[in-house]
Amino acid sequence: MKKLDQFGSYICLGIAALVIWQSSIIPMGSIRQPGPGFLPFWVGVILALLSVILWFQAVSRKPAAELVRFLSGEGKWPYVAAAGIALLIYAFLLEPLGFIISTFLLLIFLFRIIGKQKWWVGVTGSLLVTFFTHLIFKVALKVQLPRGFF
Repeated sequence: MKKLDQFGSYICLGIAALVIWQSSIIPMGSIRQPGPGFLPFWVGVILALLSVILWFQAVSRKPAAELVRFLSGEGKWPYVAAAGIALLIYAFLLEPLGFIISTFLLLIFLFRIIGKQKWWVGVTGSLLVTFFTHLIFKVALKVQLPRGFF
């Protein structure tokens, strides 16, 4: 795994260098008036920093049995499959039920079944996340969300 992380960090660093180089050709602008090269340049810089961090982590760590145990699953794959199926069902129910109801039900499932939280944590967390995402997207950003029954 160490070698793969090192190799991956080299690939990401090369991509970051390419992005930085190509975005420096495009006008950068300034912080107050960013040009078309501003965002790609800083994304490339962040990618370069993260790839350097990955390389240092790969060099400094010893092979861990926990990583192998995590990647092998050990009974976790049914939860991954359940979360994937729940997201597919959410995608199909989003239009008929609306954003609020379908998001609330999805989050209760994820909190309670996948996350194994207590009922009050699942319901409270689902209510808060649904409320704040609705507030941010519908009210603040004025994004049209599926209405459903309401």
